[in-house]
Amino acid sequence: MRYQLLTLTTLLASQGLWAQGVTETNLTPPAQTASVNSSEDDVIYVIGSQEKVFYTPGSAHFIDEKELKKFNYQDVNRVLDKVPGVYIQEEDGIGLRPNIGLRGAHPVRSKKITIMEDGILMGPAPYAAPAAYYFPSTNRMSSMEVFKGPSSVKFGPNSVGGAINMVTKLLDGPQETQVELSGGTFNQALLLNRGSSGDFSWLIQASRKEGDILRSLPNGEEVDFEQNDFLVKFGQKLPGYKQRLEFKFSFANEDSDETYLGTSTADFNADAFTRYAASQDDNMQWQRYALQGSYSVAPTSWMKAKTTVYHHQMRRNWVKFNNLFNRQDFRTALNSDIDPNNILDLLRGDRNSADDTERLRIGSNDRTFFSQGVQSQLDMSLNTGPVAHEVQIGLRLHRDQVSRNHTEQAATMLDGDLIYDETFLETTSKNEDRSEAIALFVQDEMIVGNLTAQIGTRFEQVNHRRDPRGVRGNLIQENTERVFVPGVGLNYSITNDFVLLGGVNKGITLVGPGQSSDIEPEEAINYEAGFRLKAPIYLEAIAFYSDYQNLKGTCTFAAGCDEANLDQEFNGGEGEIYGLESIASHEFSAGNFRFPVRLGYTFTVARFKSSFANSNPEWGPTEGPHNIIRVNDPMPYVPQNQVSFGTGVSYKKFAMDVNMLWKDQIADQSVAEGRRLIPSYGVIDTAFSYQYANKGRAFVRVNNILDNTYLVGLRPFGLRPGSPRTIVAGINQTF
Repeated sequence: MRYQLLTLTTLLASQGLWAQGVTETNLTPPAQTASVNSSEDDVIYVIGSQEKVFYTPGSAHFIDEKELKKFNYQDVNRVLDKVPGVYIQEEDGIGLRPNIGLRGAHPVRSKKITIMEDGILMGPAPYAAPAAYYFPSTNRMSSMEVFKGPSSVKFGPNSVGGAINMVTKLLDGPQETQVELSGGTFNQALLLNRGSSGDFSWLIQASRKEGDILRSLPNGEEVDFEQNDFLVKFGQKLPGYKQRLEFKFSFANEDSDETYLGTSTADFNADAFTRYAASQDDNMQWQRYALQGSYSVAPTSWMKAKTTVYHHQMRRNWVKFNNLFNRQDFRTALNSDIDPNNILDLLRGDRNSADDTERLRIGSNDRTFFSQGVQSQLDMSLNTGPVAHEVQIGLRLHRDQVSRNHTEQAATMLDGDLIYDETFLETTSKNEDRSEAIALFVQDEMIVGNLTAQIGTRFEQVNHRRDPRGVRGNLIQENTERVFVPGVGLNYSITNDFVLLGGVNKGITLVGPGQSSDIEPEEAINYEAGFRLKAPIYLEAIAFYSDYQNLKGTCTFAAGCDEANLDQEFNGGEGEIYGLESIASHEFSAGNFRFPVRLGYTFTVARFKSSFANSNPEWGPTEGPHNIIRVNDPMPYVPQNQVSFGTGVSYKKFAMDVNMLWKDQIADQSVAEGRRLIPSYGVIDTAFSYQYANKGRAFVRVNNILDNTYLVGLRPFGLRPGSPRTIVAGINQTF
């Protein structure tokens, strides 16, 4: 339970300056502990194990390494789809750019949740530009943790839905060299070496994944992707006070021929995996570096502290089809197949550009990010009479920035190819957003008899700055936000195998840099209540209700916004999200046979509670008279019903697992005029493995084994499919 937002008190504690007058004689370790992980690497965990989830106040889920290895998924969407209350808006069928929402928060670009790796904010610029265009490879993960409701109070900046923490491979694992090779629809290679010498330990991991993009161009030209990921960790134990230094370096890059451009309904029905010629040069390239250094110390048996200094840097450029020069509404043709001007023929490459007004705008969204800071956390296990306390105090000092340099080129469609006008280059967006933040949290998890009560609060002050970078007539804009985020969670043990839980907390999504003064933070009061049963089967059910005082939308290209409105924010009035998250699991056995069974179900209603004239393209049309959002209109891309089911069989060295996901229909927009529904769909994946040696395993994974063709999105332009059947086979050998 050790890491998140963190504190200078760590340094004070390590020097013996924390809490003057407090000694080991009047504060002793509690008879019971809350959710403190006692392993050498526990400072990077929040929960640390599935067992600790059971007694956690508030909703929390832990995915361990064994579960991750069952399917060896390379698409994090497939991993998180199993967790109740998680909503995934699939985009490319590969998982290159996940869109994740929690408890009804809009999933586009995961911008309404906090995403961390080893407890450190992971986004390219989580305050200044929270849209997450980068996501770490699942290869580096040993576990994943998901938090909603009161259990997410200490995580920010944006926690209206909750938080996700991904834990990389641990330094203090077995000394080993591991090689994994797989091929099929995608090819992958993985190398891991972990070892130690005395008090010094290391971990080196490298992976590469490559394959074809799952949609093809009409001229047969290859569209593919490749991702590389490199991770190095070093750790050194120091004498006295259980001190430890740890260093982490990572590098990752991607080159993918991905596009935002979908197809019309007719073309989707004819061949869902075709691409238009207008997208033939679409390409995303990014590189990311990350450096982290940590110092941890346990000066007493009841106190631990950790400080981490981090610096992340990322550069990305997405070249893609943006629009036509005559600005015709080609989206109408894509979404309705009403095409009086034969614009679709132009996009397909079936006809040439008639004149300069039918040239294509090919955008280049070049952005540079950095994110850096120091965060510390102090954990204390205390006894005060009959009450045992797990106290956490954390502080984060953070700074991040995004620099945008967006341009557009002109291209003519000629015989199915794009011919560029080398004399035309237009700058469409050039600015720099910067945020500086201080975040403080205090949390006390108290145990009194069978009751665990977790009371916590987070305070953040953020100074934003937008610099138009020399654009005449535009002034530097500055704004400051101060937010206070309290929460209370309860867990009461009726028996050792049955607990009740409940809580209330405030959720928030900050206003970003450069916004109008009338834009308000997104705020919600979140309530939850439920139970967990451990035996004879594991059963969990949590009802939740989120009362939004103000919904906030952000205009992104992924949601269908024009270049001129990118990153503009909009107030959305009052709203409510309520539902039920449940999961049941058990492993049956008969001799050497094992039959695991898991069933998850999420019911969600997400809707507006006020009427207003819409100005946010993310929610639908913005021009009157048909741009009115009314009471009970749905929030987009949140299914009302979602079911996941897993089962399988293992016998000695053989195992087979099956995972099924079904999602209800989804509204593409909130405004009733022009609203379209994405049909419900189901997908079945299966995995086979054989332990051919003590440290050797062969595996086969088939995603979407029935090869179901299904629609996952209509934005930003046109219909886009989910993943077709993919097959990967390989071996994993440890030495």
